[in-house]
Amino acid sequence: MKSKKQLRQEIISQRLQLSATEILEKSKQIQQKVCHHPSFLNAPIVYTYIDYRHEVSTRLIIETAWKLNKIIAVPKIIEGEMKFYQIHTFDDLATGTFGILEPVTNECISNNEGLMIMPGVVFDINCHRIGYGKGFYDRYLNRYPTLDKIALAFDLQIVDQIETESHDVNPQFVITESQIYYKKKE
Repeated sequence: MKSKKQLRQEIISQRLQLSATEILEKSKQIQQKVCHHPSFLNAPIVYTYIDYRHEVSTRLIIETAWKLNKIIAVPKIIEGEMKFYQIHTFDDLATGTFGILEPVTNECISNNEGLMIMPGVVFDINCHRIGYGKGFYDRYLNRYPTLDKIALAFDLQIVDQIETESHDVNPQFVITESQIYYKKKE
């Protein structure tokens, strides 16, 4: 089995080869599935990342959530800790840590109800996740374990099996352009 580091490097390299058109088309398919998923429809609060460096776009999800009067909260890294802040428009974002768009608002949201939409680099067919290696989502979700968790990925990010560690927090579902993977009971 390949190491997490090897898998990260390979998948990021493959993802960077996607054209802007491919990313838009595939992201649209993925986002439409999310917007019809019960976890999204039933969530009063949607915690979501802002896409960066060839990640699956979240813009349509955010716009749909606003139309449904849901609260949208996006992450910001402060002193090595990830916190989520409510945004009301895309104008509430500015370039921050790691060159990623972050909220400029002061409305910190921390709640055990809602839906977390997670990014990631590699996923397996059992919904195990390899992130970027900093552990931000694992630490955050260990504090808020009852949040529903969906990860977004392109088909090329799915492998048969990955190594997991006890502190890893995995999504209940991984949604790609071609299918939805469900976490098996462990």
